[in-house]
Amino acid sequence: MKVLTVINPRSGKGRAESLREAAVALAKQRGDELEIRTIAAPGDGMRFAHEAKDAGFERIISIGGDGTLNGVAAGIVGSPLQLGIVPMGSGNGYARSLMIPRGPMQALHLAFTGNARQMDVCYLNDRLFLGTAGIGFDARVAWEFDKSEGRGMWNYMRLIMKHVLSAKPMRVVLKVNKETREDKVLMLVFCNTREFGNGAVISPGSLPDDGLAELRIVAKPPLLPMLMAFIRMYNGSIDSSPYITNIVTDQAMAHQDGMLAHLDGEPVEIGQDVQFRLDPKQLWVVNNSSANRA
Repeated sequence: MKVLTVINPRSGKGRAESLREAAVALAKQRGDELEIRTIAAPGDGMRFAHEAKDAGFERIISIGGDGTLNGVAAGIVGSPLQLGIVPMGSGNGYARSLMIPRGPMQALHLAFTGNARQMDVCYLNDRLFLGTAGIGFDARVAWEFDKSEGRGMWNYMRLIMKHVLSAKPMRVVLKVNKETREDKVLMLVFCNTREFGNGAVISPGSLPDDGLAELRIVAKPPLLPMLMAFIRMYNGSIDSSPYITNIVTDQAMAHQDGMLAHLDGEPVEIGQDVQFRLDPKQLWVVNNSSANRA
């Protein structure tokens, strides 16, 4: 098998680069033809993926965080090139939803040896995301997290607790399933997979290969119910929260008072008018097929 491995040396607090020798050894053991490329600048992941597609590679392995994964995936969507994932980021929401091992060596072994299945992909204003995207509070936190020096779950939780009490609900006009509704929301989350990352499950019923997405309209609870909602995200019972409305669809239009969004946790300026769509079965992803049907 002809394999390209894309490494982001900044991911995993520099630990991603340590997998280079392991990838070489595993490829040699299996008799695979391996090439390794290192990300040095924004856009490299997508460029490497385009080049791999044109050069006849059969599998491309992303070793990095959600941003690296997003860029690599964007370069091969709609092609037969298979995507392996070694999650080395802060959240790793997509990889966790596919039950990919969190241990780097186990994930690397699966990326080389596992079977690939076709997965859905999603877009906000033609910008790709694989797992979750959102507008409102989660987008603002993602923006600040991206600019902060600290990484990891605890820094992310610190930012949430710092801002959530003072966060003002945002007006959103949503056109979905031939209906229009206006809501004051804490956030609106478009879910192709179950979780934001770090085990925070926002949409337990979301599957990345069923041709549908879940739109989670999250109202701002009072203080005690808000604390309960955080607990429910981590014990898988968020669907029991009265502050969440779920809409199943494959496309929607939203108008927000703000300008920000996040795509798989990566902050972007998306504009006030947001168009969401899901494209089914557009990406071959190596995954743990024994769990969660994916």
